[in-house]
Amino acid sequence: MAIRPTDIELIREVLQDSNARAFETLMKRYTSQVYGAAIRLMKDEENAQEVTQLAFIQAYKQLDSWRGENFGAWVTIIANHIALRLLEKEKRRQTEPLDENTDAQDETYDEQKEQRLQSLEAAVAQLPEADRQIIRWHYYEDIPLQIIAQRVGQTENNIKVRMYRIRERLKKVLTSTPTNL
Repeated sequence: MAIRPTDIELIREVLQDSNARAFETLMKRYTSQVYGAAIRLMKDEENAQEVTQLAFIQAYKQLDSWRGENFGAWVTIIANHIALRLLEKEKRRQTEPLDENTDAQDETYDEQKEQRLQSLEAAVAQLPEADRQIIRWHYYEDIPLQIIAQRVGQTENNIKVRMYRIRERLKKVLTSTPTNL
């Protein structure tokens, strides 16, 4: 009877030896769990399969940030975040107005939006490097707070508080900037 390798052993093989078969074993081990979570949220087989694939791809890319917790639960959390983002995107897409007379308004709005984005980027650039990294991970790379907390060695609640404080600092900077009036 063959001894079944642990998740830690398989992940070590993937990270140290670039062993694709080890990751394939992890995928086989947890695909039904991840798919089950995805189908509960997506309520559609095709979208649930897509979420499952995307979750394993993201898990593979972020494997070096895995901290030894239950791998199946970790990939399932990733799948949940992906599914929720896709559902939110679909919801926004369905509620977008189809008014043909908004073209002129859109150009003005885009200029204003661009100006606000530039102001925001300038404000973020003024933050300490550690805070900028947290912003980058959360807003640009869509990394879950739990993973960010693991990366910086803090609890998820600490990261939530830190994110709140960072946002408050950014609000102060942005409201004191004359270009945002």
